[in-house]
Amino acid sequence: MSHKLSSTVTQVLNILNDGTSHSGIDIGNALGISRTAVWKVVKRLHKYNIDIQSKPQGYQLKEPLLLLDQKKIEPFLSDKKISLEIFESLESTSHYLKSKMPFKTQTICLSEYQSKGRGRLGRKWVSPFGRNIYCSFSGVFKKDIGEMSGLSLVVAILTANALEACNPKIKIQLKWPNDFYINNRKMGGILIELMGEAYGNCQAIIGIGLNVNMKDIELVDLDQPWISLEHVVQEKLDRNIIIGNILLTMLEGLEVFNHKGLEVFLAEWEKYDLLKNQKVSLDIGGSKVVGISRGIDHQGFLLVENAAGSIQKFSYGDTSLLKD
Repeated sequence: MSHKLSSTVTQVLNILNDGTSHSGIDIGNALGISRTAVWKVVKRLHKYNIDIQSKPQGYQLKEPLLLLDQKKIEPFLSDKKISLEIFESLESTSHYLKSKMPFKTQTICLSEYQSKGRGRLGRKWVSPFGRNIYCSFSGVFKKDIGEMSGLSLVVAILTANALEACNPKIKIQLKWPNDFYINNRKMGGILIELMGEAYGNCQAIIGIGLNVNMKDIELVDLDQPWISLEHVVQEKLDRNIIIGNILLTMLEGLEVFNHKGLEVFLAEWEKYDLLKNQKVSLDIGGSKVVGISRGIDHQGFLLVENAAGSIQKFSYGDTSLLKD
């Protein structure tokens, strides 16, 4: 079920962000709503595990929670025809966009929470409320679907560029084909769905999930080490600025990809490549290949050197680093 982000929810949180207690009456008077309406907002936020304490003197938020704000993000979008939608809750941002096809205009979808967030190979993507970036956007490319193999790599490169520009402490590693790492821990990922069109065009839904403000959250039952940007910079980050910079960089960079393809980005991939010259295991539909990663080719295929010294190319697969 989808819920657009309510201005009332944002306004209540903005009042509580000072960390002091506020009575339901005072909040209601400030916003021109009833005490009951305030209580309903607090009850709604409790469902997302937001730690709003109810005390005799009023409601108190344990730590600030800055929500996504359309007015802060839109200035980063150079094309004013782009549609930006922000939700309080969705099953997943990519699933929502898929339900809206075909697109009349380029559409960007953000959500504070995903109930059925997913990564590659159907994996669950943990999506706590108000802490991370869950973003999907549509794109139309003047390319045949066979020419789109490098898209996830370009999206990863452009996102890495934008993140590093936000803070000098952020140093991104990219794991082929679509994962973001910092200090060998997973920080985010990309999920792309391609649909071929007539006359050689191709439509894409590009999904990006990034761990941002997750330092005080403990996640269980995950199959790999993870990290968030907050762990790196040691402070809460304004997700509006982060996603704004990503979208600005992305929209410009994808125009370059549309006209020139992956080749102009190859040198940048090498700079970020987590796997280059490392021993890796590649899972391709149940069978595994082990070898030394030798980077990517001009199509974005992974190059793996086997024990005999031969280079094999792979267009898909799930990679992991192996320790000697």
